[in-house]
Amino acid sequence: MSQTLMPNTRRSPYHAATEAAGAVEYMVYNHMYMPMDYGRPPLDDYRALREAVTLWDVGAERQVQITGPDAVAFADYLVTRDLTGLPAGRCRYVLVTDESGRVICDPVLLRPFDDTVWLSHGSVDLLLWVKGIALHRELRVEVSEADVPPLQLQGPRSREVLQRLLGAAVDGLAYYDCVKAVIAGQPVVVSRTGWSGGLGYELYPLGSAGAPAIWDAVVEAGRPLGLLITGPNVPHAIESGITDCQYYTNFEVNGLEFNPRLVDLDKAGFIGREALREIAAAGVQRRTVGLLGGSERLPRLQWAWTVHRDGDEVGRLRWAAYSPALERTIAIALIDAAHADPGHRLTVRHHEGEAEMVTAELPFLPRDG
Repeated sequence: MSQTLMPNTRRSPYHAATEAAGAVEYMVYNHMYMPMDYGRPPLDDYRALREAVTLWDVGAERQVQITGPDAVAFADYLVTRDLTGLPAGRCRYVLVTDESGRVICDPVLLRPFDDTVWLSHGSVDLLLWVKGIALHRELRVEVSEADVPPLQLQGPRSREVLQRLLGAAVDGLAYYDCVKAVIAGQPVVVSRTGWSGGLGYELYPLGSAGAPAIWDAVVEAGRPLGLLITGPNVPHAIESGITDCQYYTNFEVNGLEFNPRLVDLDKAGFIGREALREIAAAGVQRRTVGLLGGSERLPRLQWAWTVHRDGDEVGRLRWAAYSPALERTIAIALIDAAHADPGHRLTVRHHEGEAEMVTAELPFLPRDG
């Protein structure tokens, strides 16, 4: 199937390789094209992720780079989690909230070098927010968008692929560790992170010019192990309780509604802390929960659906898919707190009808990353 892509939207340095691999569907993500579908039966991609290894072009996943002597202190002011004592070579999953406590995005924060912090973020103009805050803080920092186009290597055989490229250097890399390495003669930061909920890595080439060589080296190393070039796998992400930025921004989710474990209300001041303290004192009104449906497959979710109980709207969802592992439909939704405990029977209304679902805890499947 031919694709018409506009020249005013950026492409990653892997774009030609993904076209050659058969990409047929893209989404615009951080003002860039990101391949999502390669025209295969969805179960093929899912099985490759669960049983072998997959490679994704996520060059559209941008890095807001903060450098300087006060880089960590400034990042600590931007995010809801305490960064005290975060050493170089470690990462942390964080939330960035505005002054009202509403989530702007949920980046992985990396400290790849002593004087450098990256906020590796989803589809949101985070760079403009961080630059604006930096202009009004008397801290020794510089803010930029790093020329760092990531790729993700995800699946149970991902470690074997990297061992072929880096030897034993990856054996001791713990979850949320990162390390500088060299692949195909090109410098790269490798982190044990990713959007799969299982074993996987993100590779951050230190410059777009050398990125295609790294991609080719990974493809060659993964070929004997069954590596499949795919897009991010939504059914597996939902099974693992993973969402994206649009979930927060579309529903104006505050940090406590999404996950209170990601909000350190007692840490030193951060943007949104006072508002989140007030929300905590008054009681959180909505919660992010899972929904378990039946064996029927729902239509493709192209806009938010509403959730009802006894005819009254009690929530909304924008993440739903058929789970091959559970053999039933699953979803992630924002539900009024009174109806959010596991076991509540709710009705989802979509553009082709209704479906009965039951609230459940997240994640649906244990993460094994």
